[in-house]
Amino acid sequence: MSWRDFLVHVKAHEEWPEHIDVALRLAKQFNARLTGLRTIRDVAVLKAYLGEDADTTREVESREAEATSKAEERFRKALDENGIAGDWDIGEGDASELLMVAGRVHDLIIVEQTHEGFEEPGWDVAESCAVSSGTPTLIIPWEGSFPAIGKHILIAWNGSREAAAAVHAALPLIEQAGQVTVLIGQDKERFGSITRFPKADIVGYLGRHACRVSKWGFQASAAEAGPRMLAVAAEKGADVLVMGAYGHSSFREFILGGATRYVLKHMAIPVLMAH
Repeated sequence: MSWRDFLVHVKAHEEWPEHIDVALRLAKQFNARLTGLRTIRDVAVLKAYLGEDADTTREVESREAEATSKAEERFRKALDENGIAGDWDIGEGDASELLMVAGRVHDLIIVEQTHEGFEEPGWDVAESCAVSSGTPTLIIPWEGSFPAIGKHILIAWNGSREAAAAVHAALPLIEQAGQVTVLIGQDKERFGSITRFPKADIVGYLGRHACRVSKWGFQASAAEAGPRMLAVAAEKGADVLVMGAYGHSSFREFILGGATRYVLKHMAIPVLMAH
């Protein structure tokens, strides 16, 4: 199992953030194809409210076309310099919706953590991709440098469907890891028909995919889960956190979703999420 097709978000208002370099390094590491998707919201808003032929719309569209051309040239040059196969695409509209649509035909979406006060209006792109795209999403902090990802992986495990989805999504990275630490949290899922449970040994399972796997007991309330996960990541020296992403579709997910949103806001290392 491996990753073969990555999608990286290219923002209209940033020059060359760290998450693009991370995407290039990972694409080279996995010999994967990398597509850059530049999302443009302003033109879509103007087309919707003023029409495609309005002078303001045409003026902004022309300006964005020039900036997009320069961004594409730089991106393709980076692909060539790194010997990476790839492509370039453009989408007009809300970034989270554009990435969800395109991301569904890729193995991994790579986005930047939301930088409050500097982002376009709309949904949180990282959370929307992780929860709604159906594709694993790697979120890179907007601040910091991350030259190597996956040497020491921290996995947040509570036996849930979302946690399992994240683990399976991360297997290509897990199989190359030097060390994997599993945070074993409390499984609160209930099954009415079961009177004797089968084995569900996550450490044993991961041990068949990684060379060094250890476990760490993890007990925290819903309010404490996010801060505790990040504290353990720092304590253990992990360079990526793998966890399930929880949305808002039920009371259970609302409670657990607090940890998702806390991590997305306060993360200091890359986080791979799946839902």
